[in-house]
Amino acid sequence: MAEHRTIAPNEDPVCGMTVDAAEARKKGLARDHEGREFVFCGKGCYLEFGDDPVTFLAEGYVAQM
Repeated sequence: MAEHRTIAPNEDPVCGMTVDAAEARKKGLARDHEGREFVFCGKGCYLEFGDDPVTFLAEGYVAQM
C-alpha cells in the first residue's frame, strides 16, 4: 500500500468536511479503496475521489471546501 496523508475515519478526503459515516453509508456515499473505507459529504466529492483517489490521498494534498 502506498503512503497516504492522515485522514480521519469521518473526514471527506476530497473537501475535508466532517461526515456522519453512518449517514454516508445509508446514502451510498462511502467507498472502499486499498482496504479502507472513505466517506463523503456528497455525490460530487464521491465521484471526484472515484476518478482519481491517488490525488486526494497524496501526502501533499490539502483538502479545502
